[in-house]
Amino acid sequence: MSARFASRAVATMTAGALFGAVTALCVVTGGNHIGNFSLLYVLPIAAFGLSGGLRGGLAGAGAGLGSLGAWAFVEHGDVHVLGFLTRASVFLVVGVLSGMLRDQRSRTGATDRRWFSMSNDMLVEASLDGYFTRLSEQWEQCLGWTRQELMARPFRELVHPDDLAATNVYADSLDRRPGEVSNFENRYLAKDGSWRWLLWSARSDNHRKYAVARDISDRKRLEQERDALLQQVEMTARTDSLTGLPNRRFWDEEVRRAIAQAQRHGRPLAVAMVDLDGFKQFNDAHGHVVGDTLLSDAAARWRMVLRTADFLARYGGEEFAILLPDCKPFEAEGLLDRLRTAMPMSQTCSVGVAYWSVGEGPDDLVAKADAALYEAKRRGRNQVMFAAPGPLD
Repeated sequence: MSARFASRAVATMTAGALFGAVTALCVVTGGNHIGNFSLLYVLPIAAFGLSGGLRGGLAGAGAGLGSLGAWAFVEHGDVHVLGFLTRASVFLVVGVLSGMLRDQRSRTGATDRRWFSMSNDMLVEASLDGYFTRLSEQWEQCLGWTRQELMARPFRELVHPDDLAATNVYADSLDRRPGEVSNFENRYLAKDGSWRWLLWSARSDNHRKYAVARDISDRKRLEQERDALLQQVEMTARTDSLTGLPNRRFWDEEVRRAIAQAQRHGRPLAVAMVDLDGFKQFNDAHGHVVGDTLLSDAAARWRMVLRTADFLARYGGEEFAILLPDCKPFEAEGLLDRLRTAMPMSQTCSVGVAYWSVGEGPDDLVAKADAALYEAKRRGRNQVMFAAPGPLD
């Protein structure tokens, strides 16, 4: 507020100096030329109007007319009635127009200031060299920084590193030419060290950038919680509750993906079907709770034996399925023998293995491995059996 008063005082002093200069010119040149130079009073009159509004313009016009009349009376100058009326009209028009212009600008500025102070949004003006030049108080409420602190540093210093590249693209586009940006999101650093999500709409006019931002941190948090919940629900739908392994639905998705990858890269892919030997009899003898423990413990031990790239799933009941990507037969045989001997509670399992052939679908591949599994069972159980023919080592 004091800065505006200081600016108005300087303008008024300038107008007064112009008025004095024109009056001095009239005095120096003498009364016979007052009529010629008196039109120069439009300059201080306009200055009074632009500094003091309509009142200032009328006061300037009155002062000009008073000076003109006084000098004409004292010096008996060449300003006649018609000339005096003409100059009076000019002075009044200049004073009124300049004053109205100043008042209109003042009203616009006051409206703009009220908008900045009353809006619930985070309003901002920024220079093209990357600094905030004006901010609404909502910025302080959102980020904790004072407006002076925010305007003292380049605004890009507060942008999250992961959002900086995208922010630079949008900001630079507004720097180069007039334009608009809407619905742009990024994160800003708060004074307490947290990050706040802001949603931006901005425009530029080749001189400045004007923007409105909204704090959408709560919305983002809810979205993240929703996404996490959906992922959890999806994972639950694809996971066996007893063993924690992928279930049959997940297996069906993964085997199709593995076949596509094997075909694309030309690498071997094996499927192993594993079945616990005599599980029904074990359940009958020890009960379902112990039977469930056997399944869970076996799954845990097998995960420790298998490689990181292998995929173990519970196929159904006491049957499990394993994907062995990029694994040659002698490697698969050693790996599955270790898996077989890792069985808990002195129990055994049988394993059937089949290798994917070009043009073969998931069902055909699993059927081959199942046939090898039943052959292992037929031959006495507790062994690994490969389907024939298989690929060369």
